[in-house]
Amino acid sequence: MADDMISLDYGFCTPAVLGEQHGLELAEFEQRVRRAQQWMGGLRQEGKLGFLDLPSQDQSDLAPIMEQAERLRGLADTLVVLGIGGSALGTTAVDMALAGTLRNVAPRPEGAMRVLVADNPEPRSFGQLLDGLDLQRTAFNVISKSGSTAETMSQFLVVRELLEQKLGAEQAVARLVFTTDPELGNLRLIARDEPVACLEVPRNVGGRYSVLSAVGLLPLACAGHDLGELLAGAAEMTQRVLRPGLADNLAAVFAALCVGYSERGRNVLVMMPYASDLFGLAQWFAQLWAESLGKARSLDGELVHRGQTPVAAVGTTDQHSQLQLYMEGPQDKLVVFILPEDYQRVITIPRRYQQIESLAYLGGQTLCRLAQAEAAATAAALAGGGRPSMTLRLPAVNARCLGQVLLMLEAATVIAGGMLGVDPLDQPGVEMSKRLTYGLMGRRGFEDERRQMEGFAAAPRFVV
Repeated sequence: MADDMISLDYGFCTPAVLGEQHGLELAEFEQRVRRAQQWMGGLRQEGKLGFLDLPSQDQSDLAPIMEQAERLRGLADTLVVLGIGGSALGTTAVDMALAGTLRNVAPRPEGAMRVLVADNPEPRSFGQLLDGLDLQRTAFNVISKSGSTAETMSQFLVVRELLEQKLGAEQAVARLVFTTDPELGNLRLIARDEPVACLEVPRNVGGRYSVLSAVGLLPLACAGHDLGELLAGAAEMTQRVLRPGLADNLAAVFAALCVGYSERGRNVLVMMPYASDLFGLAQWFAQLWAESLGKARSLDGELVHRGQTPVAAVGTTDQHSQLQLYMEGPQDKLVVFILPEDYQRVITIPRRYQQIESLAYLGGQTLCRLAQAEAAATAAALAGGGRPSMTLRLPAVNARCLGQVLLMLEAATVIAGGMLGVDPLDQPGVEMSKRLTYGLMGRRGFEDERRQMEGFAAAPRFVV
């Protein structure tokens, strides 16, 4: 395995470490994994897994994205992304990982825009964001495949009005880019009447699998990140995740262990990176795993109510908030650590207060060594209690490794869907919530949903 490739250490899931009661033999999942991979291959042949083709984008594919990024950098130093769910989480995950949790309060490199993701339309935070913007130096990327996402389109309508009031119609349009369906939807309708620049979301790429499309690549290009390296890492991983069986296939091993443990009652999957900058990655994964695998019905239509609840945590912070539960609470969790092998910065702990034994041992060591020791100790402590974990190891936190991680987890999600017998590409539960919202807000065509909500409102109230 190349030194610049991520790896998955699952030793703390094996019977050799955990014993027969809590450990899993990976070989017992070989045939199920192969069947899931064959099913996945069928989906790909049908053109339903477009995310696997995104890493192969070349310069001609990226040209429209790079042209818009260059244009926006000439107009503004801040890009606000209006999007939610898969239209927002991937951008945040990569930008946070590569530029840091404090990226928007620290100076950015020359030519790199500050990227703010407005993924919640509630008026307190969104209003505060708008109040703090210099609209003369701000551009907006509106992301909605359908152009009917209520939250995103509400924000767009507010922003569109504000831009026109402050800057005039021509400048308002210049500061907008739509990322949407190639031909259909409300944003395309608007763009036919107003000369708003548009980028495409491929028809066969769902929102939560779209970070390597224009959905994520435009804001990441504006932020100054290396799209070539990001896609190159994803392309390297694509070759591995398409290999049959479990051998050297991180996605298949990850899926098999998660599914195997979920079927043993471990219905909580904790992703815990040991770097604050990777917390956004854990949050992105939470949507990917939850929305893809949490399903009421199987592919055959049987009522199954399957799914594993993902939890985003961060080490070492959550050793002091959540670990007590993981160590001594219900035996219902599988923990996935993400551990950088190189933090790309060295901070040495000074040798002070040597007369205090409980501080003296720290002197001369590094914060990197402390973080890695904390991760190793937490995994060992869990294993000592018969609690499984695996560790995703990153040679470095860079664009190439991030591309590998994103593609691996996307492929693992599809394989897990095949093993569980559920569709990892739809989200019927979310659609019902959307329909009820439309009804409550008075959208034409959703009168039945409005009456349903009125029925709930008329029910007896139990409030204290």
